[in-house]
Amino acid sequence: MAATAATLALDVASCLSHRWSWLLFALPLLGVASIGLFRLLKLPLGVQPGSVVEDVRNDDRVPPALAPAALVGTFFTVLGGGSAGATATSLAMASSAASGLGRAFGLAPRGAKAHRLVHRGWTAACGMAAACSALYGAPLAGTLFALELVRFDGAVARRLPILLGASFVAWLVAMPLAGGYALPAAAAPDPSWQVAALCVLVGLACAAAGTVFGWALRALRRAFVRSPAHPALVVAAGGAVVSVLVFAFGWQRFEGSGLTLVYAAFDGTSEPFDFAVKALLTTVTLGFGFKGGEVMPSLCIGALLGASFAALLGVDPSFAAAMGSVAFFAAAARCPLAAVLLAAETFGWAVAPWAALAVFPAYMGSTDVGMFGRGLTGRLSRAKRTARDKRRREKER
Repeated sequence: MAATAATLALDVASCLSHRWSWLLFALPLLGVASIGLFRLLKLPLGVQPGSVVEDVRNDDRVPPALAPAALVGTFFTVLGGGSAGATATSLAMASSAASGLGRAFGLAPRGAKAHRLVHRGWTAACGMAAACSALYGAPLAGTLFALELVRFDGAVARRLPILLGASFVAWLVAMPLAGGYALPAAAAPDPSWQVAALCVLVGLACAAAGTVFGWALRALRRAFVRSPAHPALVVAAGGAVVSVLVFAFGWQRFEGSGLTLVYAAFDGTSEPFDFAVKALLTTVTLGFGFKGGEVMPSLCIGALLGASFAALLGVDPSFAAAMGSVAFFAAAARCPLAAVLLAAETFGWAVAPWAALAVFPAYMGSTDVGMFGRGLTGRLSRAKRTARDKRRREKER
């Protein structure tokens, strides 16, 4: 229900934004209003999807007030024409609600942090899996997404059947409500070296673009948290930048989550550098402290980037856009298994091998710090280095 509420709220905000174009110039004030809401609810102003996921990984409490604050804050962002989606907002809402339910039913008592078998983060992980499943109609991808977000934490992985059950229930509930993102269809082409080359090229391009996007977003968010200026002034400045860019260049179609741009990419009607515009507006919007998610915008950026290769290699633009969307998502979110399953459940299982071919270079060629923090590869490498250093110190003694 959190995912459905978030998408419906953002649909309303998007409709109002397009109906009353003057709301674009209210974006700075709407950003200040979201800052005021977070202060009123005593929530950290720098809270973001990555910090929520980090709370789940560290078995920390997800504040119950985060659910309404994330929803209203994202509504304000999209209402003013900011570039943001509902996925990360839904993850925050669902993890907050599920964590609260877990405490209410005594599923994770106080002091659970000392005993990994009663890790209270698994209830929040169930919420995240269910939210992703409801949004994209992909219960298997939603389950793997939650597992990859918590980096296959043993206490969460042991409850895989519960995560699967939550994902499928959310999928069944969301289907008749039509409250998620309906991605366009893409058919698997006949096998050829040309198609294989496209997948690899798109994957490498997404690795480079995803690295730049993630680095820029992290840098701006760090600057927002550490800035000596009042947060309201920083958010207002970011809103003013977005408003001026959109108005000056006529970039109104890049507002919101970018679902309409995804359809344009699949239809072959997008422009070659549309992906750069969407990435720029998303980075400025979210980097300057506006609330919202970057998952759907990242799928949009990837689809636009993939479609730009279609004409170059003479491949169906819908297939190229599909490969770009999941490859960029894998690079930016550091969740390659969920990306392949998302392609399989959304575009058909015949697309899965091609998706894996695009996702592999995108994941391996990008830095291991993405939208939701460090990936599993980096964490394993750090753990190995720590163990190696510990053994060396013991030998020196």
